Amino acid sequence: MITTLFGKKKITEDKLANLFVNGMLELVAQGFPLVAAEVDESPEFAARPGLANMDEEPFALIAFTANMIEMQRAAEPGVDRRMFSLCVSKFANAFGRQASEVEEHVLATRDLLERLNHPSKTTVYGMGKVLFDRYDLFCYQDTYFRSQRAPNPIVLKRLNNLMGYFIWNWPETFDQYK
Repeated sequence: MITTLFGKKKITEDKLANLFVNGMLELVAQGFPLVAAEVDESPEFAARPGLANMDEEPFALIAFTANMIEMQRAAEPGVDRRMFSLCVSKFANAFGRQASEVEEHVLATRDLLERLNHPSKTTVYGMGKVLFDRYDLFCYQDTYFRSQRAPNPIVLKRLNNLMGYFIWNWPETFDQYK
């Protein structure tokens, strides 16, 4: 109602990409310790993975990639490509990497997420599976799940609940800032 009275806010794609990347990096910095604690304290693991002692950059890439998938679903054609390029560039800059290198990692992570999550199209469900793969959490599970190289569904369900907090509401964002 308020947006119809006063109109939608105008913001450039560059500023929106900057807001997203900075917000995502802050969210990952604050949220990764909680995800790591959830994994490390899970009684379903035969041994403690020690995720809290590992680098958060792979997790940041997972969250970033998932958001790029959701952004591309919500954005209009053309806008999705420009926003993707801008976000990748700013994300690469934040980690001191080349944009082309980060883009390759994002595309590889997207392909992995889609493969591990097939046939589901729900990005949040794939994030936990990619987390298991990137941090090689399979070896910490009991023999049954380790031999199948599949995440324990109980741990995966708890991770899925947490992963939803790392996804932006892109349809609302584009609607609000057009």
